[in-house]
Formats: sequence, structure tokens, C-alpha cells
Amino acid sequence: MKLQFLNHEISNIHSAAFLLGAAGLCSRILGVLRDRLLAGKFGAGQELDIYYAAFQIPDFMMVAFLLGAGSAAILPIFQEKLSKSKSDAHCLISDLSTFFFLGSVVFSLIIFFLTPTIVGVMVPGFPEEAQGLTVILSRLMLVSTIFFGLSGILSSVIQSFGRFWVYALAPILYNLGIIFGILFLVPFWGVKGLAAGGVFGSVLHFVIQLLTVKVLGFFPRFAWHGITDSVKEVVRLSFPRVLSVSVSQLTVILLIGLGSTLAAGSIAVFQFAQNLYFLPIGIFGVSYATTLFPRLSRAYIQRNAQEFFDELFLGARSILFWVMPSTVLFIVLRAHIVRVALGAGAFSWEDTRLTAAALAVLALAIFAGSLGTFFMKGFYALENTWKPFAINIAASVLSIILALFFIRILSGQSPLADFIKNWLRLSDMPDIRVLGLALGFSIGLIVNTLLLYRALRNLAIRKFSEKRPFPIKSTLKIILASILTGGAAYLVRVSFSETLPLITFLQVLLQGATAGSVGFAVYFGALFIFREEGVFSLGRVLKRRFFGVKVLPPSWDGELHGK
Repeated sequence: MKLQFLNHEISNIHSAAFLLGAAGLCSRILGVLRDRLLAGKFGAGQELDIYYAAFQIPDFMMVAFLLGAGSAAILPIFQEKLSKSKSDAHCLISDLSTFFFLGSVVFSLIIFFLTPTIVGVMVPGFPEEAQGLTVILSRLMLVSTIFFGLSGILSSVIQSFGRFWVYALAPILYNLGIIFGILFLVPFWGVKGLAAGGVFGSVLHFVIQLLTVKVLGFFPRFAWHGITDSVKEVVRLSFPRVLSVSVSQLTVILLIGLGSTLAAGSIAVFQFAQNLYFLPIGIFGVSYATTLFPRLSRAYIQRNAQEFFDELFLGARSILFWVMPSTVLFIVLRAHIVRVALGAGAFSWEDTRLTAAALAVLALAIFAGSLGTFFMKGFYALENTWKPFAINIAASVLSIILALFFIRILSGQSPLADFIKNWLRLSDMPDIRVLGLALGFSIGLIVNTLLLYRALRNLAIRKFSEKRPFPIKSTLKIILASILTGGAAYLVRVSFSETLPLITFLQVLLQGATAGSVGFAVYFGALFIFREEGVFSLGRVLKRRFFGVKVLPPSWDGELHGK
């Protein structure tokens, strides 16, 4: 059977980003469904704390050692070799896959035996029984790191050839695997079924990309040729990047560790809020970063300063165009979002309030998380991976210090604690220390992104010996329109509260959807009045996609003629 649909290439940046965003939305919707099933089944309690804690070891492995996490370093080298010889590019993928597979198996075996010690240090606040179950789940999920790592290597081929829809489909299949585990494995194996579902999802994630690579003619040949010069070059470029991402992952692990010392369910609340916070980042930030990275890389290889800066500023402006109104709406409609996404079964109203508060705090950093992902790609395109590493270390240290500070502040009475409680309407809740994790994470991420942009801009100026101004005027229009968006959504929400009691799921969904829709309508209307280019670019894409003039033959007479 020929998989012709794997051969479809998407070259237009907005079309590719639109596709990735749409697929990302589908994946995130499945992610929300996954979390809703988890929340309804377990609530924000000890079992989900264990589940999310168990994820940390395989996640850290994936970025700390596996070259699959270094696909951003692989892509420029692959493109350079492909421009000279397809055979050389194929050898690069084969050598990397073999090297990675052998190394990951050995490393996984080592971690397997060290897991009890690592878990004891990672979640010191867990009781002994909970630590034991965390060890079991962590060991089960080690298998998924091998498949994800190989997927990361293959994704370099897929992105280079513009097969973005396959790249976007992979996480959808991963979430389907986890949902399968929740529905069909958890009833038999309990929380262990969640880990098994994750492994199944990672296999699906790998297989769809492997099939695509095979169609493209780059199916990896597993044969050991030693550590070749190409592999050494990828390792050289990947090493600081892997260290940089490892620092970010280590920050999350430390925050999870702090969460283990707080009330039961704190890790689950933080993780639920973080998953929702990542929705617009995954849909918009990752989409544009993925789409533009090959272009930034090619611009640098060709030493085309104008193209590099144009693509850099286009990406930043496009990301802000979508995430700024999302940020405001997430804050205004946080309770609606959490209740619709998670409010089922064992997930209580207290869980909802805490998660909504954590989401509001994390939402402040949505722009930072989105732009940070994109700026990191800019560094990799310029073949500099040490600067973001240094910046990530400083920001991560700041995040942990701030988390400890806010946990202590929220443990007692102080003007700052009272302000936070009043802003988030949690004055009557006895323990809100989990918000310290969200505050530390958000502030550290904002600082990290601001430093990344400054360093990236200076690096690009030195590399090209040219300087280009950032489109400040366009950014200010987006910010002003986003403020109007929040105001409109708030007014609709308040007016609805007077007439429509929030008792059922549909009522909550209707109020939130209506307020959000009005907010976005105001946003696009304001930007249209401001003559912001992003609105007109979006209109052109939609017109071309849905109302193209080439749908019908130019001389059609109203009849259907056939041979």
C-alpha cells in the first residue's frame, strides 16, 4: 500500500503554521480530554501526584542524554549534507539513530537500577509507599524515552522536507495512547495503566514518523560505523543545547520536589495548571517556531541578514498576535476554563479554585513561554547553543529561589500574601502554598525570555554585521487590543452571571465560550481599526484556503461536463 498522503509538502509559512496550529489544537483538545479523565478518575490527590512525579525521570532522560532532544542541532547539519548529497544525509540519520539507540538502551538500564535512589531524593515529601509506586511507574516509562528520542532524530528529516502535518500528527497519536490507557488499562492495573498507556502512545508517536521517513527515502539503517565526524558534530552542537534544556527540566523536577512537601494534590494542581497554560504555547508558539526554524537556518547558511531578521521578527510578531489575547482571556476566564477542562468526578470545587488560581499566575508567562521556544530556535539556527544554556541556568536558579520565597510568604500572613489571596479570591482557603510553585516558574520564565531575546539580537547583529529594529509599533497595537479583549470578555462574563447561573457543564461552557468569542471579536476589530498587518495576513490565508478563485474552471458555464 502506497502512503501517498505522506508525500504532501507545505512550503508557505502561514499555511504550515496554520496546519501545525490546527493539529496542535487537536492534540491539546485530546490533552484536555486526557486530563479531564484523569481528574474525574483520581481528583487532585496523592495518586496523580505520584503519576506526575514518575514522569520526571524519563522526561529528564530524554533531554539530558538523548540526542532525539537535540533535533534542532541535527536539522542544520542534515540540510547542509542534503544540499550536497542525499546519500551523505541518509548516512547521518542512520549513524545518529544507531548511536542513539545503543546509548539509550545502556543508559536506561543504568537508570533502571538507580531509580529508587533518585526517587528518594526527587520527592522527599512522599511517604515510603508512594515513593515505591513512583519507582515502578518511572521504570515502566523508561521505555518511552527510546521511542521519543528516535522520533526526535527522524523529525529533522520530516521538517526539512516540509511534512509538517506528520510532525503535528505524532503528538495527537501520543495523547490517544494515554487516553487508551485511562479507558482500558486503568480499570485493570490502576495508576500503572497510565504508564502503560504512555508507552503505547510513544510507540505510535515513533511509528508515524518512521513511515514518513521511509516514504522520503531516509529509512535508518542500523549499522555501527563508529562515532563518525557527523555524529561528533551533532554531539558538539547538541551538548550545550541538551544541557540548556536539561536545566529547564531540572527546574521542573525541583519544583515537583518542593510540591511533594506541600499538601497532597499540590503536584497534580500545578501540573494540571501547567498543561492548560501550555495550550496556546503548543498551538501558536511551537507551531511558528517549528515552521520558521528551517528558514532561519537557511538564512544563516546563506548569510542573508535581511531574510534572517525578517523571519525572526515575523515569528515574534505572529506569536504575540495570538498569545497576547489568549493570555488575557485565560486570566479573565480561568475558572470557566478549569471547570470545563477538569471539573468532573473526583475533581472538587476546591481543586478547581486552586488550579484556576495557578493557571492565572502561569498565564502571565504565556508570551514568555511562546517566545522563549522560538528564540531558542534562533540560537540554534545561528549555531550557538552555549548562550541560552548560561541564561537558562541563571533563570532556573531564580525560579527556585522565588518559589521557596513565595511558599514561605504564602505560609503566613503578610501584605504580599494578602494581596495574592485577594487578587485570586482565595482568602478563605487555608493552604495555597502551591501557588508559590507557579509564581516562581512564571517570573523565572519571563526573565529568561527577555534575556534570551537580548542575547539573540546581539548575536545576530555580530554574525551579520547588521542591525534591524524590532516592530515596536505593531507590538503596542497587539497589547492595546488584548487589553480591550479582556475588558470585553469580563463585561460579558459579569452580565451573564446575573442571568445564567453556573450549575451545569453546558452553562459554564456557554458562558465561557460566549465571553471568549466576544473578546476575540473585539480583538480582531480593534486590530482592523489599528490597521495591524497580522489581521490582513490572516484574512489572505483564510481567503486562499477556503475561497480560492481556482476552485472552478474559468470558463464554467454552470453545467457539469464529463468525458
